[in-house]
Amino acid sequence: MKFFNKNLTGKFTLTAMAIVMSGLVEIACSDLWSEQHPGTYYINSGETIATWLTNREEEYSDFIYCLDVANVWGEMRTYGGHTCFAPDNNAFKEYLHELFPDVENPTVQMLRPGQCDTVAKTHLCNALFFCKDLDDGAFPYPNLLDRYLTYNVDSVPNNSDSTSWRVIYKVNKVAEITLRDDTVQNGVVHKVNKVINPSNDFLPDVMQKDSTITIFYDAMVLTKIADTICKYYLDESYKEPQYDSTLLCFQTTGKTAVQYKTSYETDNAIWPDKRFFKFTAFIPQDKVLKEKYGVESLADLRTLAHNIYGDTVFTDIDGNPVNTYDTLAHPNNSLNKFISYHILPEELAYNKLNLLFKEITDNYKKWSVQDVEDFYETTLAHSIMRISTPYVDKGHRYINRKGIEGDAGFIPGIMVIDPKGIDATSLNGVYHYLEDILVYDEWTKTNPLNIRMRIMCNTMSPDFINSGATGRYGGKGENEATKDRYVVGFRQGKSKNFIASEESEFYVRYADSGFGCYMGYEMTMRGIYDVKIKLPPVPYSGTYEVRMFMNTMASSNIGSDRGIVQIYFRQGNKEEDWKACDIPLDLTIAGKDARIGNVKDSDSSIGNDEAKIQANEKAMRNRGYMKAPNSYYGGSNLLRDDVDCLRRILTTEFMYDNMDYWIRLRLVQDNPNAVCPFNFIEIVPKAIYAGNTPEDRY
Repeated sequence: MKFFNKNLTGKFTLTAMAIVMSGLVEIACSDLWSEQHPGTYYINSGETIATWLTNREEEYSDFIYCLDVANVWGEMRTYGGHTCFAPDNNAFKEYLHELFPDVENPTVQMLRPGQCDTVAKTHLCNALFFCKDLDDGAFPYPNLLDRYLTYNVDSVPNNSDSTSWRVIYKVNKVAEITLRDDTVQNGVVHKVNKVINPSNDFLPDVMQKDSTITIFYDAMVLTKIADTICKYYLDESYKEPQYDSTLLCFQTTGKTAVQYKTSYETDNAIWPDKRFFKFTAFIPQDKVLKEKYGVESLADLRTLAHNIYGDTVFTDIDGNPVNTYDTLAHPNNSLNKFISYHILPEELAYNKLNLLFKEITDNYKKWSVQDVEDFYETTLAHSIMRISTPYVDKGHRYINRKGIEGDAGFIPGIMVIDPKGIDATSLNGVYHYLEDILVYDEWTKTNPLNIRMRIMCNTMSPDFINSGATGRYGGKGENEATKDRYVVGFRQGKSKNFIASEESEFYVRYADSGFGCYMGYEMTMRGIYDVKIKLPPVPYSGTYEVRMFMNTMASSNIGSDRGIVQIYFRQGNKEEDWKACDIPLDLTIAGKDARIGNVKDSDSSIGNDEAKIQANEKAMRNRGYMKAPNSYYGGSNLLRDDVDCLRRILTTEFMYDNMDYWIRLRLVQDNPNAVCPFNFIEIVPKAIYAGNTPEDRY
């Protein structure tokens, strides 16, 4: 992803220069000017990545050759913020012998231009990565091939007796970083001892090479799910944006620039260059299937899947009865269901299964009383998966876990095992090992998933994740975090589960601890917006309350850009079935307004008296509102203590587990600058919101 598209126009250059020169916008060149464009760069007088390599040409001549053939050498001489993983000639020697095993002394000149391009761009990123700032997992940004490299820290013995150990740093789990964090004028260089050679295979092809998961892989092939995954990678209909459409807004204090006005913040905005389709597979290894279920073959797995999901008889187009057990590509086939529930339609590296921004989880989230968790719709129709990171076990991720260990009703869930030592990434996805199988049966639906589902805005479309729009922390003043302070917009029809009118503009923001919203996430809708959002499926049929988090900020001048929005709800996919959720919602009303009646628990009229707190909560519910959760601090105060942070109860409906449901947000005033901030949706079963035990305030 790049801030500016490579099809740069003269109009753009002049416009951007005029904005900068007029003082309307402060642009950090190392953040924005990340592509090589004539007339937009100047040459550094100090040591750049290019001169760093040239000054060590005897050691890096093969890599220099690849950079030159790939036409990225000039970019390494120019201003910017790049990370270069530099393989030396010894690494190339090993790499070339692997490519040309029958040649005694292969040379780098034997590589085709396309191979040089792949090698060069694999080792370059238009972002700064310092080892001291990284945690195990995928790097925050992709390389020049739009691929996410991975990073991990390991230790190896210094001697045969293993009496002393040394720490090593690896890229893609194979290339050791032997020289770290060598800063140059336009970035940072890391020396690696191997050529990083990420596979250009699709996810099933990479899985095929893993001898520990043969049964699951064979099932993917038999059900044709492998074919489907290999078919989709890049949206060929997606048009690469020009500058005038890429730049959504410059926002500056008290001034109008390009389109928008704001009173407190400066944000840059982009559209993604490409649209990818990617996947994450969670796989029980053959040994797990054998040890836990006696499954030793594909036939055994078919039997296990049939026992879990059953099979049905349907009528084909000729009127003949067909058993789904015999039609493995049919979505209702039991084996097809089994495999589909193990796959997500977005790429999530292990460290991104839950986004644990250290600044947020350490200082703002009440992690000890509630897991960090996210909900994802799987490739099994109308199914959902809950992924959690518990406070007591921060190094692991669990699927369909419920509660805090030691509490009544605790369900441990299925642990995801980070596949250390192997590269489980591919061109269009990644896979992880599981300690057990995943099952979407009645027990799962009515036990670990029988909870208040708080679904974050940034997980509601696979496109938000696959584009890199989510997963960025942009809190002010925290090291290099400010480089992530840009928002990502989406074109019409290019973000699954979201349908926006031509007048709408909506984009995903970076996470920020200063935002008055849960976990620092936010989507923003503005313009004369009309946005339809498909809700994640409910786990079982029943009555649910649907809520939306809102922060009016109406008690301050900052919230003066809020608007009035009509919210609708729809079952199914027919346009004529929309129904309004009450009267239009006025986001300009402060929470303390009598129409809402949000009073702080510590207010003198309540004085932290539990009976009075409950009375206030009941009065608010009668008006269609709830206080914000008290498990997160928005800035220095609990969200619950901010009277402008609210949950709006949209509707109470009987919802079926095999139906699609939508909400629609439509601005009903003629104000193109009106903003609708969106943080999360809650879908809450009646057993929770109206059960014998009051719903917790977390």
